[in-house]
Amino acid sequence: MPDKIEYENVSKIKDCYGCGVCVISCPKKIVEIKFNTKGFLEPTIIDQTKCIECGLCLNNCAYNHDQRAAQNAPLCAYAAWSNNERIRFKSSSGGICFELCKFYINQGFKICGVKYEPEDNIVSHVICSTIEELNQIFGSKYVQSNTIKGFEQFNNKDKFVVIGTPCQIDSVRRYIKKRKIEENFVLIDFFCHGVPSMKLWNKFSASQRNKIGNFNSVTWRNKVDGWHKSYRLDIIADSGEYHHTGLKFDDFFNLYFSNAALSPACFDKC
Repeated sequence: MPDKIEYENVSKIKDCYGCGVCVISCPKKIVEIKFNTKGFLEPTIIDQTKCIECGLCLNNCAYNHDQRAAQNAPLCAYAAWSNNERIRFKSSSGGICFELCKFYINQGFKICGVKYEPEDNIVSHVICSTIEELNQIFGSKYVQSNTIKGFEQFNNKDKFVVIGTPCQIDSVRRYIKKRKIEENFVLIDFFCHGVPSMKLWNKFSASQRNKIGNFNSVTWRNKVDGWHKSYRLDIIADSGEYHHTGLKFDDFFNLYFSNAALSPACFDKC
């Protein structure tokens, strides 16, 4: 029996960050990303026979490198927040990301950020072109995002601000360096606790639907009880009923912060 062929592509990688940059890197369009049996996004090859082993999927993959991609600018630290009280209240922290995005939209940039999509019960990267559209990407989402809808719109002529986890941003940095379009991109990441299994979110959200019915609005860090009690998950049901949970009685947050359901990549490589 012949030995199994090992292709020089992401098929050799398992339990990765699931950033999706390999999908947009492939010139043959044979990589797709799906949830694996553990509930985490992972790339698969649609047709190995079409692979030309160019190596781009592996070269742009943050998981495939032990060191982060080099940056052009020196590292500096700043503290900042929005002067708009409504923006600060609605944001997960100080609203600085919204203010940066608003500034860059006025400079002609498009914003690639994360939106909750209730029809599929997932979070996805999407493109915002106006300040009004920024409302859909307000706040943190404590679920792994599918980046493809947003990332596949990157091109060589438009300018983009990309917001994502450090692993997603590291892969994007490699991608834009390879294509020599760094000057068209502003990359924003954040301190990340890790991403939980989608199985946890699906089970938790199903339990909430059993209690309050269908819903299309979720916020993961609501400040209704104050800045220092914002680890609560707020849901507005289609009926208009308002429901919230907190750390003391929220299975989702308790499992998340106890690291009981995080991606293996968060422990092994991050």
